[in-house]
Amino acid sequence: MKYRADCGPRAGGSQLEIELVLEQASEFTGKSNNHSGFDGADTGIALRHLTYKGQSEVGVHVLTATEIKATAIARGRAIKRVNAWTAVLCGGVPAVALGILFPTWPTQWLAGFGVGLLWASLFEYAYHRLLLHLPGTGFARRHLEHHATVETPTEAEHVNFGSSPIWVVALFAINGIPVVAADLLFGLRIAPGMLLAFAIYFIIVEEVHWRIHIGEWLPPVLRASRAYHLAHHARPDTRFNIFLPLWDTLLGPAGK
Repeated sequence: MKYRADCGPRAGGSQLEIELVLEQASEFTGKSNNHSGFDGADTGIALRHLTYKGQSEVGVHVLTATEIKATAIARGRAIKRVNAWTAVLCGGVPAVALGILFPTWPTQWLAGFGVGLLWASLFEYAYHRLLLHLPGTGFARRHLEHHATVETPTEAEHVNFGSSPIWVVALFAINGIPVVAADLLFGLRIAPGMLLAFAIYFIIVEEVHWRIHIGEWLPPVLRASRAYHLAHHARPDTRFNIFLPLWDTLLGPAGK
């Protein structure tokens, strides 16, 4: 699989291309230190090399790794910003609308918010462990790109949880529709708080995940999460929660 940045025609008809090659490698399974994480995958994806193509001539600028990294970070930030707004529209706005249409007491908002945080954390754990690391699936192959590009110039382009807002909409639909339906059926009035919790949790998890990988500032209470999550990249069969290891502890494996 190749990612190519074509910088267009240059003097003398030459072109400058930046090509990131992700090699299909039959023996690469996302393992590190003999630990599994993507066992049974038909093929894995290994980062082979980063090449720069173009004729050496006066005035032609060949992008450095630093410049490629800066471009990847800019793209990743743009995706993260769109994802955050999508989460607000899919979680926050429906939460307010439901709270207005079906008057909800503050205690119901708080109860729903607490249940929503627990549910979102469990979904994150299950989605990561059971789907993104399920051998032989498109989800696993795409997730391998995230693992394979760690500490490369293009890492930032593979950090976000969805490369398109469509994936974020689908995530909220899968979680939100059953919650709203059950809430209306049983009259619990906790759906507004749960939807609000889904939106806030998604935004926080994606932001923390970004800061872990890009090396940006984290508040003191979350600084241990950097080592915790990066340990998952060293040993992909453990630590599926990103920064709140509740379900790793309860359901395992949290790893060592």
